[in-house]
Amino acid sequence: MTISWCRNANRIRWVILTLAAIAGIAIASMHLRADEPYARNRDYDLQHSRIALRFDLEQKKVIGDVTHTLSILRDGTTKVAFDSVGLTMQSVTVNKAPAKFDSTASKLIVPLPTAAHSGEKFDVEIRYEGKPAKGLYFILPDKDYPNRPKQIWSQGESEDTRYYLPTYDYPNDRLTTETILTVPASWITVANGKLINITNAGDDMKTWTWRESLPSSTYLITVVAGEFDEIKETWHGLPVTYYAPKGRGDRLLPNYERTPEMMELFSKKLGVNYPWEKYAQVMVDDFVAGGMENSSATTNNSSSLRNKKLLAEYPGDEDPLISHELAHQWFGDLVTCSDWGNVWLNEGFATFFEMVWSESHYSKDQADYERWKAVQEWLGQPSLYAKPIVRHDFDDSSEFDDNAYGKGGLVLYMLRQQIGEDAFYRGLRHYLDVHRGKNVVTADLIKSIEEANHIDVQQFFDEWIYGAGAPKFEVGYKYEEGKHQIALTVKQTQKVEGHVGIFHVPVDFEVTTASGAKLHSIAVSKDAETFLLPADSAPLMVLFDQGGRILKSVEFHKEKKEWSYQLKNASELADRAEAVQALARLKNDDEAVAALGSALNTDKAWGLRDIAADALGRIGNAAAGKQLLDSLDANAQPDVRSHIVAALGNIKDEPKITAKLSAIADSDASYRARANALQSIGKLKAPNALPVLTAAVNADSPDDILRNAALRSLGYLGDDKGVPLLREWAAPGKAMESRQAAIASLGRLEKSNKEVTAQIAGYLTESHYPVRYAAIYALGSRGDASAIPALQALLKSDDLSIEMAPTVKEQITHLQKEEKGKAASGEEGDSGKSGDSNEGVAQRLDKLEHLLQEMSDRLKSIETRLPQK
Repeated sequence: MTISWCRNANRIRWVILTLAAIAGIAIASMHLRADEPYARNRDYDLQHSRIALRFDLEQKKVIGDVTHTLSILRDGTTKVAFDSVGLTMQSVTVNKAPAKFDSTASKLIVPLPTAAHSGEKFDVEIRYEGKPAKGLYFILPDKDYPNRPKQIWSQGESEDTRYYLPTYDYPNDRLTTETILTVPASWITVANGKLINITNAGDDMKTWTWRESLPSSTYLITVVAGEFDEIKETWHGLPVTYYAPKGRGDRLLPNYERTPEMMELFSKKLGVNYPWEKYAQVMVDDFVAGGMENSSATTNNSSSLRNKKLLAEYPGDEDPLISHELAHQWFGDLVTCSDWGNVWLNEGFATFFEMVWSESHYSKDQADYERWKAVQEWLGQPSLYAKPIVRHDFDDSSEFDDNAYGKGGLVLYMLRQQIGEDAFYRGLRHYLDVHRGKNVVTADLIKSIEEANHIDVQQFFDEWIYGAGAPKFEVGYKYEEGKHQIALTVKQTQKVEGHVGIFHVPVDFEVTTASGAKLHSIAVSKDAETFLLPADSAPLMVLFDQGGRILKSVEFHKEKKEWSYQLKNASELADRAEAVQALARLKNDDEAVAALGSALNTDKAWGLRDIAADALGRIGNAAAGKQLLDSLDANAQPDVRSHIVAALGNIKDEPKITAKLSAIADSDASYRARANALQSIGKLKAPNALPVLTAAVNADSPDDILRNAALRSLGYLGDDKGVPLLREWAAPGKAMESRQAAIASLGRLEKSNKEVTAQIAGYLTESHYPVRYAAIYALGSRGDASAIPALQALLKSDDLSIEMAPTVKEQITHLQKEEKGKAASGEEGDSGKSGDSNEGVAQRLDKLEHLLQEMSDRLKSIETRLPQK
């Protein structure tokens, strides 16, 4: 699952938690939180479900008739229980005989005629109806959005299938399905497996029958129906189909046409062909995740359908999302974690295969840049450091975090590096062959790799999967001229406690002298070690972990001239990026700034130029501003250009910069650069900012990229004169992403205006999840305690996805603490007088939103999908 609400305000769920940690804001996890960390004990094996559904659109009701075929696992079983929430049962039969039943708040309990013995089979038919609070969503036209295409779609992970279907709702069971959907004749449906037939059902209705013959878990059941455009392709004779809300079909192939190539690559790498009867990708509106890997039929957010005019400006486009969800068809669907504590077996592999695709399809520099960013993202989340990847103690946090995603993918990358590509894929092929159609835990993966290669990987998994953290290295060296050698000292400085220990890692050192570069491999295994490496003369450059293949942080003691040499001469992007970071830490150093400016203009990799631009922006002085301004003429690549323009937003009191930003915002060839220029104008509080931003809000652009940037920038500007415009664009009827941007900015302005607070609070009850989230965060950052009752009322509603509830609680707690702080200091209870506290929060939010925007270009989510539970 791709877990994120932040792709263009809607993309991969873990990114929000990641960036909240970076910004220093205590934002609750927005990830899926499973109710049951350990695998359930089972009384029966659910083998097949025949699911027939109709829908009452006016009441947003599902009318269902499901027949479960199950086999008893325990002698003496007298009843069977199905997970069910908010559903009204009309009748139940057992082997076609009427049966009594009992419904609780979370279960449907059906007594069996007599005590059953192990292996005995039953057909349990359940007729029911309900208005699902979650799990099944009705996206329909209304007075504010009268032209919206009608859509119904499900989202089951982790434990939300029970809200629209009484079933066994935990991953440690697998079943085949037949899904029968009766819908208006003009609609299209998508469900698991192969389309068997479409028949007339009378009254201008049609019935679609889908059948999946390969077992999968119930959280992977999918139901999609509505008004969609469809495009059909094939891969080795298998249907490959794409769906977009009606009217947006022209966006499908430009964004998704690389899917068959990905299917081919993954099948060849794994030695296991794509396993399902078809592969469908359905893009839906208001999806509560970035993407969801339902077996044979992924559901993605329609925000992934980027306007064709913008595609050239986004290297990689939607490929991280597409490759992530596709990889799940093997890892997560064909082989599924037995419990949520082992969810990294789903998410870590899907994240790793994002890297595999990037390595294959794009340049090495681009693939290396994406991996480098993944490392930085994980290192920026200290709350994850003490937690192992495999854990079951997630009562107060989510197991769907960047340990399962980002770190999981990086650990698999390191494993491939250590044991070699052939051994790695041989192990994965054995893993998939042995456990095909089964549930697994991490020990099964270890055993498969060891059996396939006759090697031992237990220590690796003990340290990286069952252990926590990553090594923190302190490195230094001394050249011993008489001995023609380097004495290299390596310390592991991480605090050894809890699940964090000393790591055993092979490390590549590159030593460059006047005669050339030589690579040395050593094994680091202690808290402090010294290694002697040959060198025919004093080194020009010494690289620790050449290529940056280890997940780590490192403090390498070097002189400025060494970092400058490394920036110019290191062959690998990660090593040059390390030099950029080191030079950027030098305070008020014009030579370091000049070196960064040179890299920004001349480095061969656009990713490294991005990093250099960001570094100059963090330095933020006049010298850095001059380098950034001068670099605009040398950088036409939209990604780099957008980073330069964003960095200029940190250079204050420079009239030339505001003038240049205004020119870029008005007419630059890059829409991304124009959007970032608008945001930088607001951050710099330029004299002409308000009219420039107002004009941009009122102008059209592809995907409203300029309008939304200007709406965000009005919040940065902090001019209360922008409030009427923001209130206009926050209102229902405007485009969703524009509303989110406007609501976020409203949270920053006129903080003493109770009408504005009330307007934002009014959005908490909307059915549109992105708008709800925008309102929740806006109220939290606003600092107005009068919003607490509205947030508390939201907390009591029955339609919250489980990731939303902790988010609401966190904002309530934040507002309560802020109010207590005012009372203790004798301030009035007026949010407009919260002073430095609110300003600090605003500054951290600025940083958060900037990083969100950067990371949205990459993911995830990021599975980084915003799971439901």
